[in-house]
Amino acid sequence: MDVEQVMGKAQIISVRLPAGSVGPAAGRWVAMDIEMTGFRPVEGRSIIEVSAVAVSPSGAGGYVREACSWRINPRCPLNPIAIGVHGVRAEELADCPDFADVAGDILAFIGSDPLVFHGAAGDVALLNQELAVAGLPPLANPVVCTEKLARRRWPAERSRLPLVAERVGGTARTRHKRRRQQDGSVSVTGDYQHKSRADAEMTADIWLALGGAGGALA
Repeated sequence: MDVEQVMGKAQIISVRLPAGSVGPAAGRWVAMDIEMTGFRPVEGRSIIEVSAVAVSPSGAGGYVREACSWRINPRCPLNPIAIGVHGVRAEELADCPDFADVAGDILAFIGSDPLVFHGAAGDVALLNQELAVAGLPPLANPVVCTEKLARRRWPAERSRLPLVAERVGGTARTRHKRRRQQDGSVSVTGDYQHKSRADAEMTADIWLALGGAGGALA
């Protein structure tokens, strides 16, 4: 049974996975994903959403997931192309906190546990830029990249996140559709709430399935 509690801008959900799930080494680890403005960072700022899915072994031989998502006001414009990717519009971020205001919550949630990203280098670099703006040190956690792992496992196949998730038997969450209008604007349809959350969940699915094959450190 799922237990859901809404805490400000963070959504926390715990899910007990089936016993016998295949996963990486014992211990807690955190799958993460971020969404961005689509522009070069303005004074180091470009993140509009961060999601983290912590996975821990349960006593029943399965795993327990805990997830948080934070919406962030970047205080700068959003690229229309990026809006077509994540579906988040500037007006949805107007009342959201700055990254510096939620950085402590993010760091408390991930702790010192290993972090798992699909495309780790870019996401970690952007997180570290935002941490620097907030006056905080860079991440010191061990980092695993499921994209690198997928490329090693299937060198002849595409390594996009939803494709890899489907390949390992995970669920490719609802994706959006976008259409460019004559005036150059982007029309988007679909379920966009916490797209970074869906991507973090897919990343967790991949690492649970392939973690035993040996992680690719970013």
